[in-house]
Amino acid sequence: MLADCHLHFEGCLPEETVRELARRRGHRFAEAGAFSDARAAVADSAAFLALYAEVCRLFRSPDDYVEAARSVAARLASDGLAYAEVYVSPEIFTRLGLPASECLAAVAEAFERAPEGMRPRILLDAVRQWGPESAHRVLDLYERRPLPSIVGFGLGGDEASYPAAAFAGVYVRARALSLRTSVHAGEWAGSQSVADALDALRPDRVDHGIAAASDARLLRRLAREGTVLCVAPSSNRVTRAVPSLAAHPLARLLAAGVRVAIAADDPLFFDTTTRREYGLLRGELGVSKADRRRCAENAWRGAFCTPEERRAGLSALAAADV
Repeated sequence: MLADCHLHFEGCLPEETVRELARRRGHRFAEAGAFSDARAAVADSAAFLALYAEVCRLFRSPDDYVEAARSVAARLASDGLAYAEVYVSPEIFTRLGLPASECLAAVAEAFERAPEGMRPRILLDAVRQWGPESAHRVLDLYERRPLPSIVGFGLGGDEASYPAAAFAGVYVRARALSLRTSVHAGEWAGSQSVADALDALRPDRVDHGIAAASDARLLRRLAREGTVLCVAPSSNRVTRAVPSLAAHPLARLLAAGVRVAIAADDPLFFDTTTRREYGLLRGELGVSKADRRRCAENAWRGAFCTPEERRAGLSALAAADV
């Protein structure tokens, strides 16, 4: 019934999978409670990225990715998602010394074999701080082997590292390859990060985008153009993109008529699920039932799914209590 279009592969791993990978490597996360303790110690974006990198280094072969992808698909299904788009970063494979094409194919094949009713789709992820050449290498992989479960391309990472304009050619190429596009912006950088991304990249969606709440003109533009923002409240709190949930600008985005969708981002690292994020809307964030439903509808409307999947998702949502 719910759709989540802003998830990251390693961030969707069940803790049991992390523990098993760690056991094989003799890593500290093999101990019961070790990962939970490390997660609880995360106090800002730098600490989060360091922990994320530590989990990535547990992978040593394409077979590890097959096993992990199966566990990710099962976890997303058990979390009650009917549809999910998951960022996969091929350049991480390369930096681990692994064959990127084989690892990507391993994830795609495992997703394709996921249980009927919950087959995650892949968003190719380019890491912003690794530059435009790295992003083009990600598209090279897709051009050589356009796997059917890959539906889009996006840019994550450090917004301050490169201007959005540096990736304009990458996004032109992604669209020419018939990939839908998204971009992380307005998370740890200001509202200009969102405006620059819209102007230079023309993405179909924006991930986070919460800094736009400080710019009335930008809010009007987002509402007018119907751009979906995939907002992840727990992520924003843990990484200190906002100081607290009480300070989260979600209400301002909704009041301005911006199309907000709710996402879990990295449920492993933020100890959450998509459903729990909706629980935060109902509780601490005080979002009305009507706005919660609109957020859930926006996830389906902004999804890079087929029209038939969208209609079915919206139909199922109409009968559900969000």
